[in-house]
Amino acid sequence: MIYVERDGMDDAGEVIRPDDAWFQLAGNATATAIAEQNKHEANKAIYAHTKVKKALERLFHDKCAYCESKMTATADWDVEHFRPKGRVAERENHPGYYWLTYVWENLYPSCQHCNQRRKDRPRWEDPTELPAGGKVDQFPLLDESTRAMGPADDVHAEHTLLIDPCFDDPEDYLGYDPTGQIFSLNDNPSGERTIDVFHLSRRRLRDFRRETVVAVRSVLKLIANGAIAANASAANDLNAFLENMQAGKSQHAGLARYVAKHPAEFGV
Repeated sequence: MIYVERDGMDDAGEVIRPDDAWFQLAGNATATAIAEQNKHEANKAIYAHTKVKKALERLFHDKCAYCESKMTATADWDVEHFRPKGRVAERENHPGYYWLTYVWENLYPSCQHCNQRRKDRPRWEDPTELPAGGKVDQFPLLDESTRAMGPADDVHAEHTLLIDPCFDDPEDYLGYDPTGQIFSLNDNPSGERTIDVFHLSRRRLRDFRRETVVAVRSVLKLIANGAIAANASAANDLNAFLENMQAGKSQHAGLARYVAKHPAEFGV
């Protein structure tokens, strides 16, 4: 997971977001939701409108906002509500954040393994049955008394436990080990709950991340090798390659950045 600027711009300097017509549509739908409260039926045609999906794809570099896996080439993905729209798992009497159903800042691109409840199915070399995971309607708080219960309450006063990739810097909370497994830095609760809720420790994701670990470690070793010092061109190419692996557009950039910042932990 990496930080993504919500008001990010494309190469032409245009802010990446749906157009004004969609915001008008979303504003009208929000007014309806507030009037209907918990009886409101979310309109997917609005919150997952094509204008929303193409903006989220571009803003998040065609990656899941949470696990950073590329998602547009081989599978469909969900428009995920950071604050759940229909109900909240941690509080039975909560109506869901219905007033945020169509709010642009509450919408994120998520792979179905992060957003839905999916099994962590056995691997050939790891046949153990592990529990299912995925966000669904979870939204844990450090202090339940701060939870917003309606549109008159300030959601920014909530003591949230989930890392918001457009508000927090995930690199302050998350680390990785040589196997590609993710962990919470200094056992901080936000990192722990984010990993748990989005099921970021699932085995197949860990194994895909391991490939990035191997690639970054190999480049770091080549850069550290004194033999390339005499070849400025090779050194420049390697450094450019390493920078590209850490760029926002690259899959698992957060992991690549962590390895580059902590080479000794990875045997470099």
